Amino acid sequence: MTVCIPGSERRRSPILGLIPGLLVSAFLVGCEKPSATWVDAEPVVTSMPSPMAHPPFVPYDSTLDASSPAAAFLETQDVLREAGATTLLRDTLLAMAASRDSVNGASLPAMRMAPAPTTSLGDGEWPADTARCARSLRVVVAPTRGRVAVWWTKAGNSRVHLVAAWRDTVQSEGRLGAWRGPILVDTLDQGPRDAQADVRGAYGCARPAPSVAVDTVNGYVHVAYALTGPEGPGVFYAHQMDPRAAFEPPVAVLYGERLGEARVASHGDVVAVAYEDPNSRGRIRIGVAFSRTAGHLFEERLSASGGTDARDPHVVVRGRAIVVGWSDYATSNAEPTFRLRKAVVH
Repeated sequence: MTVCIPGSERRRSPILGLIPGLLVSAFLVGCEKPSATWVDAEPVVTSMPSPMAHPPFVPYDSTLDASSPAAAFLETQDVLREAGATTLLRDTLLAMAASRDSVNGASLPAMRMAPAPTTSLGDGEWPADTARCARSLRVVVAPTRGRVAVWWTKAGNSRVHLVAAWRDTVQSEGRLGAWRGPILVDTLDQGPRDAQADVRGAYGCARPAPSVAVDTVNGYVHVAYALTGPEGPGVFYAHQMDPRAAFEPPVAVLYGERLGEARVASHGDVVAVAYEDPNSRGRIRIGVAFSRTAGHLFEERLSASGGTDARDPHVVVRGRAIVVGWSDYATSNAEPTFRLRKAVVH
């Protein structure tokens, strides 16, 4: 198998340090064949409602108290918006013949990670964290195993950390146990750093929520998000292969100049991260990165949108099929339209 890795666009993956030199060379050469290609020559305009307009999106506010009724209301709207977008894309995905195929991926072995913390974060509906950023909590079901949550938590000096927690199923009693964590996902956020923080799209808690998915084939937890790391702003990805172990070190999907929304989806060895391109100047573009190694390596990055102002990307994956959708703003006054584009992984 051949893997293309644009070295200038990503943090060096620690997994490469575990592979002998000759094998690394075998992975990195021969990048002529793309790992994924678009089925649609251009983005497809749909008559579907834009998730950004139903209900209208409310900008993030770093001063919002996560425990307030207003924060709970807005977070519920955000979660419903994301679920609605997935619903809009699902039928298109399942109609693709490639969704019934499988990918001959190469799941690299899990790194040897330290055990995840077992500290109790309570047995409430959400993990207990008084420093949680408003509208940042995302919780997904891990079939037969319980629930996993990810969120931004305040770390001082307008910095945030990305953390996770598990609420395991107590099989013998048929109930959920207490939340355990926090499990660190990424602690490299540099905060505002300079007067351009608002241009970059984040200041403290005023930033997009992380995206989390639990794979239905292998059970891995995948997280995509944007932050300003030591090297600069970018889109990042991390995964957890064992719920009792820590997350593997984050990988940079793409560096740029600003922060934006990023979302992740997976099916077995195929992982896709859709994002607002951090290198967009003026009108925002939507991009997508693909992995055929369960997120260890991202072999390809493709531009999805055209020349209009695109926002709020969503992505679904099944088999070899991937569908990306986003809201397109032709003008600042018009209601956005929902566009999508289909891709096939080779």
